[in-house]
Amino acid sequence: MAKKQKSLFEIFTAGFVKENPVLRLVLGTCPTLAVTTMAFNGLGMGLAATAVLICSNALISALRKIIPDKIHIPVYITIIAAFVSVVQMLVKA
Repeated sequence: MAKKQKSLFEIFTAGFVKENPVLRLVLGTCPTLAVTTMAFNGLGMGLAATAVLICSNALISALRKIIPDKIHIPVYITIIAAFVSVVQMLVKA
C-alpha cells in the first residue's frame, strides 16, 4: 500500500497547528504569551526571559545528579520560580 502524499497546502498549514512547538509544547509559558506596548519593553522582557532561562538551566544542570528522581520536577519548578521572582524584583527596582 502506498502512502498518501500530502498536498503543499497540508504541509504548509501543518506548521501552524499540528507541528507548531510553541502551540503544542510551551503554550503556558509567559514569554510566549506576553504582550507589550513598545518595542523597548519587548526587548527588556525578552532579555529578562533569556536571563531566567540561562540561569535556571545552568543551576539545574549543575544539580542534575544530586536531585533524586522522585522530586526532580518540583525542584526544577522551584528553581525556575525563584529566578523569575528575582528578575521580577530587579525589573521593578
